[in-house]
Amino acid sequence: MPQSKARALRANGQPACLPCRRRKSRCTFELGLQACLMCRAHETECTTAPLAQSRPRPPPTPRSRARTFQSRDISPLHGAATQQRPLPAPQTPPQPAIGSLVTLLSASPASFHVDPGPASPSRPVPLDEAEDDNPHIIGPAIASDRHFLEDYLSSVHAGNGARIIRPVLPGITSAPIVFTRVQKRPLGVAIDSSPSYPKLQTIEKLLEPWQQQVVDMYFAKANSCFPVLDQSFFKDRSVMIRSRISPAVMACLYAHSLIYWRHDAELSSQRRPDGRFIWNLALEALYTELHLSPGMPSIIAILLNVGGRPTTTMIGNGLLLGCAISLAHCLGLNRNPIAWDIPEQEKNLRIQIWWCLVIHDRWSSLMYGTPPHIRQAHYDVPVPRIGHRTDGLENDPLAEERGKVFEALASLTQVLGSHLEQLYTIRNRPQDSRDKTVSVLDLSAWTDSLSGEVRRIIIRGTNLDVPGAANLRLCFLAAKFFSCRHELDAEMEGIGPGQPPDYRLLQARRIVEEIVLCVSELTEKQLGDFWLPLVAFAEIPASGPSGSLSLSLAKDLMATLRSHKEACGWELGDICLAQYGEVVDRLSTQENPTDLSEGWLDSALPFIPDPGFLDSTMADQWDPLLWGQMG
Repeated sequence: MPQSKARALRANGQPACLPCRRRKSRCTFELGLQACLMCRAHETECTTAPLAQSRPRPPPTPRSRARTFQSRDISPLHGAATQQRPLPAPQTPPQPAIGSLVTLLSASPASFHVDPGPASPSRPVPLDEAEDDNPHIIGPAIASDRHFLEDYLSSVHAGNGARIIRPVLPGITSAPIVFTRVQKRPLGVAIDSSPSYPKLQTIEKLLEPWQQQVVDMYFAKANSCFPVLDQSFFKDRSVMIRSRISPAVMACLYAHSLIYWRHDAELSSQRRPDGRFIWNLALEALYTELHLSPGMPSIIAILLNVGGRPTTTMIGNGLLLGCAISLAHCLGLNRNPIAWDIPEQEKNLRIQIWWCLVIHDRWSSLMYGTPPHIRQAHYDVPVPRIGHRTDGLENDPLAEERGKVFEALASLTQVLGSHLEQLYTIRNRPQDSRDKTVSVLDLSAWTDSLSGEVRRIIIRGTNLDVPGAANLRLCFLAAKFFSCRHELDAEMEGIGPGQPPDYRLLQARRIVEEIVLCVSELTEKQLGDFWLPLVAFAEIPASGPSGSLSLSLAKDLMATLRSHKEACGWELGDICLAQYGEVVDRLSTQENPTDLSEGWLDSALPFIPDPGFLDSTMADQWDPLLWGQMG
């Protein structure tokens, strides 16, 4: 044993590098060189672990095993090597601390060697994981067997790093949620500084000296209406804490905030950096992190990415969103954490992140025309309430109003979920007409459940100056139109040619008129407010001549979107203008639109590709000889 220790140390008493330990060779280090002799000979990277990790641990005693079992019966977001401490009493949950959010936003524990200090009992979510692994939820069938065995074999629990979250509230009888530890990095990838960090450095160099102003602008404009991050953590300007945040999270945060640059009083007079170049750097940082160390920071970075404006790639957003949802299921975000014995701040953060995923998934499904990834029966997370907010805006007078708007958006998304599952059902479609009206009845019941300012925002379209209110209003009108259109398509099967239009058709036209008026009455302040990028597709049903109340109404919408674009840089109308702008303009110049050729009428309708186009597209995508040309 003394000889093996001597071989593990260099001549100057420093620990040997990791490659020499794996090779079991002597580590000879020369002054002035960055690598040892053997690493230079083998052309490998010479990395050294900290001294604290090289100290041998004493063999565990039965008492220490029991203490380890208690300390690991906590949240799946805690590292396996956290300091041993007893669980807090359920009656007095620990208060959140600034340092408790570091591990949640840290992508690579080996990226920045910063000493977080001793663990505190009040740290609900440590952000500096000491291991190179992630928690992964265990299936219900295996979880019950594991729970039975661990009641008798505590050493099994301490040996493989699994941990259980037990319900602790009175009257809770649900089964425990079991997590295990899985490898985070791909096998064979060396632990090195984060490759995404240089991308972040480039972005920060482009934003100098306005980095902090851009962060503050994000929390004032976006996070207050769509809470993804905790603002209290970012108020700490300490470099020691901020340097441990995932580079992908910070890069996507900077890119996400650029859309509000011209609406900020201080930044509007400064030159705005190239947004497309910054978005490309942020996307590279995100994909690098997804490959090397996927975790909770990756989900947050994806939410910032898919929620960014302008929308340039629908397929890319769909890929990232599906990846985030899959990762969220692995981390157990789809389970209700209210009864878990974890700090309140961690419960609230899990609820917020999950519902941000649900909102993006449901509305992208409605606007893109693809089935949703999340089904209603696969999660039990409650709708976020005002008390679940973790953005540190307790002293903000508008925080309560913004919280109610986000709560209404989440509850509207939940109602939309049942409609989408019925809309995209291919097998066993309901034939009963009563089943076809479920979505409309649910939307009406949701409207009746509202009260106060939110009800006036939805029904009357007033008080839209509240941050997020205009976005909520347009989302409601879009959901109302698509629900009515679904009912209309079902009833059109029984209407013969020459019969008068049904009430559903008149109702759909009236909703389209409301969408046009809502967009036309937006003020400059409301245009610079928070908007989901998916509302850009809500204007398309009101744009086509076949779907609007009249051709003049469609012409007014085109003029309004162009005016918003020129005056306020509101890019959410670009998709509508690109698809229908030229068609509406040329139709409005014709003296008799009925004399138009058949080609013009076809171009005015929504684009539906013919089978030949689909065959050629599928052939191109599966032809390896054309893959290089398609990039």
